Amino acid sequence: MYKASFWAALFLGGTAMAADFTGTWKLNLEKSTGDNSKVAYDTMKLEQIGPNAYRTTIDIVQKSGSKTHHEMNRIYDGQERPVPGDGFSPQGTEICEITAAGDRKITFKENGKVVEVLMSSVSKDGKTLTNTITTDKGQLVLIFEKQ
Repeated sequence: MYKASFWAALFLGGTAMAADFTGTWKLNLEKSTGDNSKVAYDTMKLEQIGPNAYRTTIDIVQKSGSKTHHEMNRIYDGQERPVPGDGFSPQGTEICEITAAGDRKITFKENGKVVEVLMSSVSKDGKTLTNTITTDKGQLVLIFEKQ
């Protein structure tokens, strides 16, 4: 299931009003669910770049030594937009929004059908970011710790 955790991390970027999502976050492989057995290190940097606009930078190092680097920008305004990255077809879209509770929600669609929903929240102490990814295959929970 690492593919799901990769995409979850890749498609994140935002700040809720009540919680501060910005900063550098490291994936805690032991606390996260799914098969992350090939991952040695996964970090995610979230920064605000404008009103409701955020940049996500992801760096992943596999145990094999291969490295992946991705950067993407998102606007959290509830509008449906093309997916800014690899992994989905050209028909892929996403809707990024901040919920009333201050969490982030990204709904991914392929050809108009919802294929994944990602909910992201920050703990009250601001030290833990939890991403819950729901697909038709089940649910994956990724735990990141603030660096």
